[in-house]
Amino acid sequence: MDEIVDVVDINDNVIGRELKSKCHNKMMLHRGAAILVFKDRSYTQIIIQKRSMRKTSNPGRFCIPGGHISSGEEYISGAKRELQEELFHKQKLPKEIIFEELFKIKKITDNDYEFNVVYRVVYSGNFSNDPNEVEDYFSENINETLKKIKTKPHNYTETTRLLLKEYQKRFM
Repeated sequence: MDEIVDVVDINDNVIGRELKSKCHNKMMLHRGAAILVFKDRSYTQIIIQKRSMRKTSNPGRFCIPGGHISSGEEYISGAKRELQEELFHKQKLPKEIIFEELFKIKKITDNDYEFNVVYRVVYSGNFSNDPNEVEDYFSENINETLKKIKTKPHNYTETTRLLLKEYQKRFM
C-alpha cells in the first residue's frame, strides 16, 4: 500500500510529506520503526517473521516486525500500529505489552533511506499474523538468528540484518 509519509531532514525534522514510493525512488529521508519481540525478560528468544510472498519488497525473507511511520504519526504510535497489523491481526494490541525505546539509527537498506527507532517488547502469548504481511513466525534464540544471518544473509532483509547487528553491539 502506498501511504503518505513525512519527509525529514538530517536532524529528523519534518520538512514535507510524500508518497512512500516516491521516497524510495528518490531516496528521500523518512521515518520507520522496528520492534524486537522477546518471549521473556531474558531477551534470548526473539520472534522472527517470514514476510508474505504477496509483499513487493523482500517477499519470503525473514525479518523483525516494523514498518513506515505515517505522516503526522509519532514513532511510538507507528511501532504499535505496525506490531498490531503484523502479529495481532484483527485484534487489539495486548495491554501488557510495554514498548521500550532502545535506539534510533539512520539507515539506507532495502532501498529505504530512513531514521528507524528500534523498540523492545516482551510477550509470551499467542500471535495472529496477517497473511498479507506475514506468512509465518517463530521464536528462536537470538544468537542462533545472528549465526544464521552470517551464514545465509540473503534469507533476511537488509534492515533486519543491520538492526540485529546493532542490537548485538549495544546490548549483548
